[in-house]
Amino acid sequence: MTTVTTQARAATEAAEPGVADLHRRACESTRKFIAGIQPGQWRNACTSEGTVSGLVNHLVNGQLWTAELLHGKDGADPNPDLEGDLLGRDPLAAYDAACAAAQVALEEPGALERVCRTGHGDMPAAFHARIRIMDVFVHGWDLAQATGQDPTLDSELVEVVYRDWKPQEAMLRGSGMFGPAPDVPADANTQTRMLALFGRPAAPAAPIRVRELGHAGMYVKDLEASVRFYHDFLGFEISGRLPGTVFVTSGRTHHEFALIEPGPECVPGPKQPAFGVNHIAVRVGESIDDLRNAHRRLVETGTPILGIIDFVIQNSILIEDPDGTMVELYIDTDVPWRTDPKIFERALPKALQL
Repeated sequence: MTTVTTQARAATEAAEPGVADLHRRACESTRKFIAGIQPGQWRNACTSEGTVSGLVNHLVNGQLWTAELLHGKDGADPNPDLEGDLLGRDPLAAYDAACAAAQVALEEPGALERVCRTGHGDMPAAFHARIRIMDVFVHGWDLAQATGQDPTLDSELVEVVYRDWKPQEAMLRGSGMFGPAPDVPADANTQTRMLALFGRPAAPAAPIRVRELGHAGMYVKDLEASVRFYHDFLGFEISGRLPGTVFVTSGRTHHEFALIEPGPECVPGPKQPAFGVNHIAVRVGESIDDLRNAHRRLVETGTPILGIIDFVIQNSILIEDPDGTMVELYIDTDVPWRTDPKIFERALPKALQL
């Protein structure tokens, strides 16, 4: 059976009065940012959970689980009711209901003296409540950043959260759930210092600088006819194959074209799936940090994001240009595609966490 960690026990030997009130204030602080999300911003890139929609869903999930844990449920047990899309047609109403459920549970007599059996082990309910306060409050800033709202937070709550968690910085870094703390100016205010504690940047991301056009993916009517044209006639080499797809290269990179034969539903025209360009890809750097910087830039500019994907040979962020053409911002990995053509058979997409 898991036990309360020494750090968690030290942080919560006595339940501090006002925890429930702090939780309510954190929920109210973030609520105004959720209320300010415009209809076209739900797919915007976000610092965590991928998109604005994903982050609000994460908050709803966390609040609903808080009520469950305080009522004796084991966080290690699956709960299908708390999986998938929890926002429905009214995300703000879903958030309000989840926060209300957590608030009622926190205000029950003796609630903060209980033990929560989370998926990460047992912890005092008072400590879990402080995690929820921090999580809801800091993610409000993430939502403000991603949707172009004024990210100024409740200054008193900033002081409380910074005071509570600064002594736990080593635990935060060791959890793997937060990025490295950025350098902050000597005269930085408490909000900047608090955000840095949780891995939020103290300065805007650098502008994206494209290194080169990487490749284009094209839907083709007859795959073998296209292979004859690009390989036999134009001289591109075949670097790899998947069912229905052939990758060709000049030798500069793993592929400059992905020739893709779709199903019978594909017809000529401007709307995908259609014959012609499927997407274009541009390399935006050499390292995962370059891709993270591009992601931050997308967050700061409120750019919708379609996906963040590990393709084995490259890591990518998918967005759209103004005409709806998919644009892939990517970095190459060090997978040896030149000496192992079969790598393409294993290069199936999976979600990437930046």
